[in-house]
Amino acid sequence: MKKHLLKYSLEFLVIVMGISVSFWLNNFKDETYKLEKEKEILTSLHLNLTEVKTSLDSRLEMLIEENNLMDYLSKNWRNINKDSIVKEFERGGFIKSFHNIFLDYREYHPPITEINSIISDGSIRYLNNKEIKLNLSSLINFNLDFVVQNINSEIELQQSFREILLTNSSEEISEILKTSQMELKERFGDSKKYQNKIKEELNSILKFRPAENYLNLKIRQRYFVMFFMEQFKNQLESLDSLILLEMKLN
Repeated sequence: MKKHLLKYSLEFLVIVMGISVSFWLNNFKDETYKLEKEKEILTSLHLNLTEVKTSLDSRLEMLIEENNLMDYLSKNWRNINKDSIVKEFERGGFIKSFHNIFLDYREYHPPITEINSIISDGSIRYLNNKEIKLNLSSLINFNLDFVVQNINSEIELQQSFREILLTNSSEEISEILKTSQMELKERFGDSKKYQNKIKEELNSILKFRPAENYLNLKIRQRYFVMFFMEQFKNQLESLDSLILLEMKLN
């Protein structure tokens, strides 16, 4: 009887130990997978944030140049050095042009596909650092959202000015709006054969009061675009620093 009891006890112990070891191994594999997944996500986030920062710096640099030109035009609307501005527009390409200041708008679409994917597919759950999670959500849902809202407000302002141009009966205004695909391509490509056309555009727009009002309103709105872009940049850098620190700890 004692032999049978000992045998059954040993068999039971072996079964329990087997189950425990199996459970431990599965748990170990699960934890290892989670750690590897976290490292993979942190690396992806760092690379994506670096890409976004590069894109943002490039856009800020472009806007700063355009802002300086708009400030000059606003302050000197009645006594602009036209020859100097014609040269600025002539060699400004996409950055400083009559077209972009008075007839078009600047959009901004940061390359955040990877970040959005990590948030939307639930991969964010593998991040153990709560501060990174909060900052990541705040970056997209708060900081970037304010940038987009203010850019959209600038776009709406430009579209309102377009309505004024569309309904204006002045032949002079109609003349400066005339263009072609080839002309735009050449002018954005720094072509040097449109000096007279640029001078005509400048002469006409400086006499058009709604254009002055539009420019000044655009400068006001652009201030807030720049403000929230800088906030977005600061948040980007702060989040990336947290991620790099977490990567070192892992």
